[in-house]
Amino acid sequence: MIIYAVLAAAVVLADQFAKLLVVSRIDADRAICVIPKVIDFVYVKNTGAAFSIMADMTWLLAIVSVVFCAAVAVYFVRKQPKSRLQCTALTLMFSGAMGNALDRIFRGYVVDFIRTAFIDFPVFNIADMAITVGAAVLIIYIILSEKKEKR
Repeated sequence: MIIYAVLAAAVVLADQFAKLLVVSRIDADRAICVIPKVIDFVYVKNTGAAFSIMADMTWLLAIVSVVFCAAVAVYFVRKQPKSRLQCTALTLMFSGAMGNALDRIFRGYVVDFIRTAFIDFPVFNIADMAITVGAAVLIIYIILSEKKEKR
């Protein structure tokens, strides 16, 4: 289980470090091209959730994130899941939720900074990617588990 704690810490630290760099080095009206016509870095203050839904409900979203993280931690302690796929999925979702919760609690908004230049898509961050990848891995785990149970 220690490997999942290390993974969670690494994701949260990477997320928070990247956000610190963005806040300290990118002006609100400037974009930095990372890969031409693919990815730019911009500084966006997001007071909502994904796609800016529930804008200005920062404290509610922070509470939901913290409750989710607590539920995942309790699940790990009580159930001690054995599946590496399930543990990885939950760890990624936990660390993404924690990264964004820290922003909401200490900044009052989430720092988003990755903008896709090739498609019109909301600006996101490392925590968002961890949540998305974790959810995708969890879906794969559920599908594989159901197939295994049918056999």
